Amino acid sequence: MTDPDQNPEVTTGFVLDIACIRKYPKSDLVQRGREHSVACALMGHCVESGYALVQPDGSITLLDSAATPLVVKALVNAPHGSGVLLEVSRERDGEDMKTVSVTVVGGPQ
Repeated sequence: MTDPDQNPEVTTGFVLDIACIRKYPKSDLVQRGREHSVACALMGHCVESGYALVQPDGSITLLDSAATPLVVKALVNAPHGSGVLLEVSRERDGEDMKTVSVTVVGGPQ
């Protein structure tokens, strides 16, 4: 029997850096995610803060530090300059979830 904890978890949402998430009320985060610029997300302090995904219902998935270089690569190669929608695959790594892949799946909506 397959252990469900070993299966990858896939989640999709607009990427926001943690520095920007801290600046806005939760009620604004979905719209901020839709408008968040790649240029902002790639600023030094934003990269250092790490990233999260904001889902359309307003829920937030914080990404682990292993996600940061993968998110940066996805943002650098994103075909649009704002509102980047990412799909992130994570797997259990001991007590934590570790990001194993990040893919751009959409843009501004």
